[in-house]
Amino acid sequence: MNDEPHEIWFYSRDGEKRGPVSFTNLRAKAKDASLNPRLDMVWTKGMVEWKPAGDIDGLFKRRPALEPPELPTPGPVPTPAADPAADPYQPPQGESVEEQMVKEGGWPGARRRSYLIVTLVFPFLWGFALAAGTPFLTTQFGSEIMKFAMPGLGLLPLLVIIFISLKRLVNLGMSRWWFLGNFVPFLNLWLGYRCFACPGGYAYHKKLDGAGIFLAIIYWLLWLVFLVAVVVSVAALYGSLGTPEMQQQLRDIIRTATAPKP
Repeated sequence: MNDEPHEIWFYSRDGEKRGPVSFTNLRAKAKDASLNPRLDMVWTKGMVEWKPAGDIDGLFKRRPALEPPELPTPGPVPTPAADPAADPYQPPQGESVEEQMVKEGGWPGARRRSYLIVTLVFPFLWGFALAAGTPFLTTQFGSEIMKFAMPGLGLLPLLVIIFISLKRLVNLGMSRWWFLGNFVPFLNLWLGYRCFACPGGYAYHKKLDGAGIFLAIIYWLLWLVFLVAVVVSVAALYGSLGTPEMQQQLRDIIRTATAPKP
């Protein structure tokens, strides 16, 4: 492959797309192990889609095929066909590149199961443990120290969720900068769907497995239920739905929930 000035390449590293670089620079990264032949993807003009770096001819040094041993019988010895296993970057027969990419365990970062445990289970467990352990900690360290320590301990689940969310984006093949999309309305719903349901490397292969389909249905159903509950509550609050007694009860609930605590 000629390294001409118009040959511009892009590549991914830990889920972040980088470039442009020349093919010579890309080959240098492959030589010093800065490019993973299976997990990192590359693209240049003319390619339909991103491909694993190991599938690009001339990028990685290939192992030469082993010479067959000479047979003791006289006569010409037939040369066997090259063994595909001699090339460490060639995918196994019967398994396409797309099938390999769907495998969640091969992608760096936080997997879907870890993300769900940290975001849905850990905050409740931490809150229960903190409530149960506060009297003991107050006895050990005193009320003055605990008065300053409690806000930090209460924020710990949020910090853990931010950390695991960044690693989850890497696992999906997305840049960590996408985390800022959580503060953009509607875009945060799309990001939540990807983190909640999609398998590793989804930004590249766009393949949703069986567990992902199930989780996607659950995710959007929960949002639908929440939306319906909000619409019904607003309609009841402003007199479009329900009796006056129910509307007053709803106002009392909202007033109680938003009232500052003493």
